[in-house]
Order: sequence, then C-alpha cells, then structure tokens
Amino acid sequence: MSMIIRVLYNNQGWRGSCQAPGKDIGCWQCFEENVDIKLPQRTDEVCTGHCWEQHLCVDYKWGCTPKGRVFGYQAYPETKVFFVFKQPDGNYTLWGKTTIRAVDDEPREEGQDYEVGFAFIHFNPFEPLPKERWVKNLSSVQLVDKQWLMGRYRYIDAEREAYLEQLIEGEVPREQTGMPAVAPTSDGIGLNIYVTPSIHKKLEGMAKEEGRSIDEIVREAIAEWMKGRQD
Repeated sequence: MSMIIRVLYNNQGWRGSCQAPGKDIGCWQCFEENVDIKLPQRTDEVCTGHCWEQHLCVDYKWGCTPKGRVFGYQAYPETKVFFVFKQPDGNYTLWGKTTIRAVDDEPREEGQDYEVGFAFIHFNPFEPLPKERWVKNLSSVQLVDKQWLMGRYRYIDAEREAYLEQLIEGEVPREQTGMPAVAPTSDGIGLNIYVTPSIHKKLEGMAKEEGRSIDEIVREAIAEWMKGRQD
C-alpha cells in the first residue's frame, strides 16, 4: 500500500514562497476561493499567501485534512509516497516521491498557526524530481483508478505503485501513460478505457489465445456485466 498526495504547484521547488504567482499559470489554484490556504494577491512579486507547499521540501511534513482528523492505519513508516499537482486542464503532473518517516497520533495543540489542530505525516528528506522527469498529463483514473474529487490524498495498491515507478523511470513511454483497452469505433460510438500495463498484458494473452481482439473481449465483458445488472 502506497500513498498519493495532491498538492498545489510551487515555482520555488516547494522550498519557499512562489515568485510572481499571478503571472505563473501553474499557480492557478492558489486564487480559487475553495482552496483552504491564505490566498495571495495577483500583483504579488513574492507570494503573500501561505500554504503547506511552501515548507514541504524544507520541513518534510503534510497535514491531515479536514482539520482535527488523523491519518489512519494505512499510513505508517516506510510507506512510499508520490506527489502530484493539478494542471489547469484538470490532469495531473507527478513530480516527486519519498517515504514516510513518522506519523502524528493526534492533532497538534501547539506550534505555528498553520500547524495547530492538524496531525502531520513526516517524510524522509527528498527533492523534487528534475523537471525533465516529471510525468505530465496523467488522469485521476491513471493515478487512483477513479475520479478524484474531494480530499488531498489517496492510497493505492502495489500494482499502481509499480506503474507510477515505471512512468518515473521512463519504462512506460510518456506518450503512452495510459493503456487503451477499448478505443472509439469509426462511427464515434465507443469507449475510452484505460488499464494498467499488467492488466493490458493479460488482455493481450487472452486475445491471442482466443483468436480475438482486446476490444472484443472487453466489450463482451461489459455486455455480460450489463446483462447481470438488468437481471
């Protein structure tokens, strides 16, 4: 079991206040009213807002939200953690990884203003990946196998962890960060379904053994599933 944390973009390597956030498209979320941070001003030369992202690669910790909650039993020392930020188009960029060093048992009753009331995960020190190794344009389905709505973190299984590691290491082509199982048909009626490489490999084996295409196998499975629901 590993973890993905969704953070805000930071143009100082998550080590300080952003420079000219109003001119940096990567900082778009920082001006949204529904983001739980002290908001900056669009005219700021140096960000006057405040967020945990400014300290992430300095203090190496991240709080559990909403305020007052604690991380569950799935977060424990040596758990692997991946970091992503949301792009303006709604997709994600994978930019870093580390492991957990320790986890607070309860929310803090003292400390800096931004710490009080929160329980934190503490990370082993890490640096952002070099920008040429950032994995861009990932969907939430690729990251967590479903649409990612509320919340700043999700847990993932070993298979998806291995997939993200392959993306970072370039073992999965960047132009093929998802594995299409069913593509749109020529008449425009179809589905875009993305599966992990291991599932795609199994589908390839089944298709070869049965002398059919992957599309046919997946469409048949969907039809059987729909029939079962109707019954």
